[in-house]
Amino acid sequence: MNPVEILAAVCVITGILLLRHIADILPSLAGCLLRWKECINLENSVKLSHDRNIFAAWLTVPFCLAISGSRLYNPSFLDGITGLAYSGCIFAVFACYLAARTIPFIVCRAPRGGEKMFNSARKMSWSFFCILATAVLISAGICSFSDISAEITKKVELYAIGAAYLISIFRKYQIFHNSCSFLTSILYLCGLEILPTAILILSAVFL
Repeated sequence: MNPVEILAAVCVITGILLLRHIADILPSLAGCLLRWKECINLENSVKLSHDRNIFAAWLTVPFCLAISGSRLYNPSFLDGITGLAYSGCIFAVFACYLAARTIPFIVCRAPRGGEKMFNSARKMSWSFFCILATAVLISAGICSFSDISAEITKKVELYAIGAAYLISIFRKYQIFHNSCSFLTSILYLCGLEILPTAILILSAVFL
């Protein structure tokens, strides 16, 4: 087995050990897709938010492995890099993206009287990462067992990411709008959410 396969096997074993935490959080994650208030309820529950954080931490590795396996993020500067080195680059890009999303939330001031909603919107990103990563892993697994071409697999994963991300944007807007004006909500979304993602997409297209 090569190092990537060993890492994937470790993820599977770890996931089995964490199955109880994963099973406990799945209903709440499904609720986040349907209602913005469920996102707030999840953050207000110590147990659910703890299980969600565990699930998100575990998903980081298999998600990055799935992205590297399909070469979904494949700018020209990564041409010629394969195997564990390419997976390492994907982990590094993912870490930079997380930093680009986290730092503005730390620097930016929450709206007066809306600190709780602001923090819920920040933490909610991990809930939708769980949804997004799960959708990608399921899509990659189905495509792999169905012997679908690599190009179609990339498109399916991209559509899964896009759908989950758009729902996340809408839920975050609903949370912001509950504590501040429409214009302020849009500005928060642009600066805290859309800009880091746009930078990631542009780096994949033009670098």
